[in-house]
Amino acid sequence: MSDDAPPADKPIPVKKAVTLGGICDVISLLALSCTWLGSLGRYGWFFDLLSHFRLQYVIVCALVLIYALIRRRTWLVLISLISLLWNAQIIHAFHQTAELTPFPGEKPLRVMTFNVLTENKNQSAAITHVMQTDADIVCLQEVDESWRAALEPLRIKYPHHLEELSEVHFGIACYTRLPMKSSEVRLFTIWRLPTLVLNLDHLGRPLTFIGTHPNSPMSAQRAHEWREQLSGIATLVAGLTGEVIVAGDLNATPWCEGMRLLRENSGLDFRSVDPVWPPTWGLNLPMMIPIDHVLTKRGLTVQKRTLGPETGSDHRSVTVEINHSTP
Repeated sequence: MSDDAPPADKPIPVKKAVTLGGICDVISLLALSCTWLGSLGRYGWFFDLLSHFRLQYVIVCALVLIYALIRRRTWLVLISLISLLWNAQIIHAFHQTAELTPFPGEKPLRVMTFNVLTENKNQSAAITHVMQTDADIVCLQEVDESWRAALEPLRIKYPHHLEELSEVHFGIACYTRLPMKSSEVRLFTIWRLPTLVLNLDHLGRPLTFIGTHPNSPMSAQRAHEWREQLSGIATLVAGLTGEVIVAGDLNATPWCEGMRLLRENSGLDFRSVDPVWPPTWGLNLPMMIPIDHVLTKRGLTVQKRTLGPETGSDHRSVTVEINHSTP
């Protein structure tokens, strides 16, 4: 017999297997969390950045809901359904923001805003589209010196214009056939990005048209400047007594914090019979969003809203027809 004692039993570590279902649950929760974090936009620029993608969240929530139903995850079904309905109601709030009650016999005022893209290789197609649209007021963004020659047909067509052909994607130009009393260039924030202010006459009434293009809120500093510019425009509009139209690439979706600041503090609103949520930027990308807008103040209603064709820009033009609405 051996004197050696038998070895003591060693505890066997318990390992938890990482299952595919568990990984899918975590991914689903992370995807759904963007919905709720995006609702905290007023508390931080990154949260507000997440708010822009409500259209995508509807699709994601629907996919998670289907997955949860298949896997019989009751808790995940509930969370995804609530998230889906939350995003859907936010989008639906901008499906129709006004009812059409125009003055009888009034000809609509046609307004176009179009970010033509500085490096657009098809300038002639973009300008041809603008000419054919034949709007009463045209606001173009991202026009620099390379666009000077291409813009000549608009200078000939429209009796009044104001151009700031700045570099770094923030040049802006406005053209109109309405009588123009005066015009000026406003520079907002420390970046001094140009905003054009045109004082016009429309059917015997004073009309202020403001064309603008704030920076995109892709970092803390840029988001701060973006909000400052939108807030500055809101302050400007709040002090105006006549009719006002604000148009441009606002780098803001209808449901983000920057847009809330612009609308809440100025009296501006979409006042549109047609929905304002269809995407205008990135239509060939999965992250397409609506960031090009026309807002009005004091009895002006958008009775029709049309997106233009693809003409070499990453944006589609937005053309609206505006009427005075009866009380």
